[in-house]
Amino acid sequence: MLARFSRSAIKSSRCFSTSAKTPQFSEAEEIEILKSVESPEFKDAAKKAREQYKDIIANLTKTEGKSIIRSTGLKPTIHINTPSGKIAHALFDAASSMRSVGIVSKELSQVKNIIDKTPGFRSALDGEIDNSEKATMVELLQTTLPLSPVSGFFLYFMTNEGNFKLINPALNDFKRLVGSLDTEMSIRLTVAHEYNAAEKKDLEGQVKSFFPPETSFKFSYTVDPAIEKGFIIQSPFINHDASYATAAKKVEAEEKTVLTEFLNDIKNGIKTQTAVWETKEFRDKYLTFDEKAYDASNRN
Repeated sequence: MLARFSRSAIKSSRCFSTSAKTPQFSEAEEIEILKSVESPEFKDAAKKAREQYKDIIANLTKTEGKSIIRSTGLKPTIHINTPSGKIAHALFDAASSMRSVGIVSKELSQVKNIIDKTPGFRSALDGEIDNSEKATMVELLQTTLPLSPVSGFFLYFMTNEGNFKLINPALNDFKRLVGSLDTEMSIRLTVAHEYNAAEKKDLEGQVKSFFPPETSFKFSYTVDPAIEKGFIIQSPFINHDASYATAAKKVEAEEKTVLTEFLNDIKNGIKTQTAVWETKEFRDKYLTFDEKAYDASNRN
């Protein structure tokens, strides 16, 4: 059965993505990854995540369709009282609480597109093959798409609970919930300088791509030179910080983390009288020159 669901077959249906290709791991690295997944800490975190998701679904049934997360002010105007509908409501509320409904909607549209266009995928999810084979299919699908935490956990939860037959109906219901939103959306855009008409058209076009086609928009602009370059999007539907200032802070924090690890490795080597700086692991971690990244930065 699984021979029909090769990684290449699923990848052939993927939509455009800016993510890098899935890295190839050595056998030793795969063993280490599997060990971490089997660790008590990982299992405990997964258990807590499952419990939180179940609580959301349980609360939805108690509130008769009323949104249990109101912090963003965003909620669908319809209620779907079916097993797949309750899951879709829970998914919507989880995305809404993280102000990522737009991102999740776009990602799950890609997931549904792969399910619908990969030969035999949908019928296999609804069929009677072993759940372990269905789980492998969903895992292969996840490796082809860069998913946000909410979208990724949706697939993880459905796989872990064995709800394979509800995946496609839940995706359909989630799309209905998103489509029921109010037709006017207020968007606040923070930019580093006053935008001209062409710049506004380009930025607003990027924002509109995250919303249903029938949505109308009310844009407001704030100029903040402190962000230096880029922009910040704020709305009940999506929050996204694409400013240069924030990116620079993240890079600086990552550099500090690497430097701290570097110094700690040196100190530990001195304490244990081990020349760690001569090991291949140390050289690969700190002293390897990434030629491809260097060339790419020069082209930009």
